[in-house]
Amino acid sequence: MIRQYTCVLRSFLCAIFIVLVHASALAHKLDSLLYKQLVDYPFVFVSDSIVTTPPVITDSLFDEIARGIRFQVNRTELQAADPFISLYNDSLVPWLKDNNLILREIFVKGAASPEGPYDNNVRLSRERTKRLIEFLSSNLSQPIADRPTNTSFVTEDYAYLVKLMQQAGDKDYGKVKTIWDACKGNERLCKKKLRALNGGRTWRRLVKEYFPTLRQSRMVLWFALNPHHIPVPKQRYYFADKADMQIVPSIPVLPTFSMEPVSTDTVVVAQDSPRRHMIALRTNLLHDFLYVPQFGFAPGANVQLEYYPLSGHYTMNAGFTFTNHRHWDTHKFMQIRDLQLELRRYFKGVGQFIGTFLNAYVEGMVYGIGFGKTKGWEGEGGGAGVGVGHTWALNKRGNLRLEASINFGAFITRYDPYIYSNGNNTDGKYYYDYQGAVSKFKERNHQFVWLGPTNAGLHITYDIFYRKHRKEGSR
Repeated sequence: MIRQYTCVLRSFLCAIFIVLVHASALAHKLDSLLYKQLVDYPFVFVSDSIVTTPPVITDSLFDEIARGIRFQVNRTELQAADPFISLYNDSLVPWLKDNNLILREIFVKGAASPEGPYDNNVRLSRERTKRLIEFLSSNLSQPIADRPTNTSFVTEDYAYLVKLMQQAGDKDYGKVKTIWDACKGNERLCKKKLRALNGGRTWRRLVKEYFPTLRQSRMVLWFALNPHHIPVPKQRYYFADKADMQIVPSIPVLPTFSMEPVSTDTVVVAQDSPRRHMIALRTNLLHDFLYVPQFGFAPGANVQLEYYPLSGHYTMNAGFTFTNHRHWDTHKFMQIRDLQLELRRYFKGVGQFIGTFLNAYVEGMVYGIGFGKTKGWEGEGGGAGVGVGHTWALNKRGNLRLEASINFGAFITRYDPYIYSNGNNTDGKYYYDYQGAVSKFKERNHQFVWLGPTNAGLHITYDIFYRKHRKEGSR
């Protein structure tokens, strides 16, 4: 019943892929327009009060724009002469108050330079981060405890060292980068290999030229206009053993270390989630148990895969629907092959990807449908549109979810109607419903365009692949 238009379908799917790539890039560009990065303070982002989600700060972006306070060797006390202190107290804070801005989010990364014992550097990175948070709260109108804080500890920041060497055009940049890449985040092993590089000469030079820069706690801040009519709920902040800057959801977890609270109503705990979902398997129950008027039940196989990045708001989803019902005695057929690619934006993103989302999709389809001897159609079609949906967690782990969605858009198809036996009730064949001259017949000489609802879904989603959290000090 279904003709295989392989070349046409392949070309259409290539076009779909190109459209989605550009759509993804455009979506990230539009998201970045929500925040203004200050020219004089590149580590500060400012937004309107209606923006509720923080900017996505990747490791590379953080290393490029973050500012912070340097520390002396094996010390955690702030130095009064540090240039950042005067910049913050005398310039930035007055400007923020004059423009009626309030702190919405803090991204902090503390580290120690590689010289010295590794276990002591673990202590130094945490204590230095704590000192920076205390300093930030000392000159603002609201306590830091009232703001979400994304904090990571990088014991010995070799990734930042490599970046500094690259920016400086250092002659040993390639060798140091090769060693760090080969160690795959193992800081102890990297230190051992760097100490042995060029008989220790490179290590001694790095101690003098680069390590003072590594002894610091750095930050990126997000401020918003003060919404007098919108109360900002008090939230706890979390110290996460992770180098990526991302939202850490406020869920109860067991602390793996203890620290003094910044204020009397602040609880400091450590993130203890062993893994993060990466790919989920989804099926649409409305397709799996499909009922079509004039045909009856026509259940099909609907399989979707959704990819979740480590942070941000956007995911990629690919789905395929297959039905193959052939009832020769009643001349009823339901044969559909449908491929859909989708870009989603979750309002609650940054690693969580649950709740309400918007989507943009494109799809391609081949089909053969028959409701009787004189009602049959076969053809190909494609469409695009947008939709909205909501996802709910069905269990405590959150790896089993329920989702409802609806899409709106355009669908265009070219098709031919067909009938059984073409008036001859003995040959048992199907013919195109065409009454003209055979020499003038062209396939797909009918076209139909639909504007409106194009799909609805009640989905069950289950995570099937995960990515492990990297341990403390990894990148």
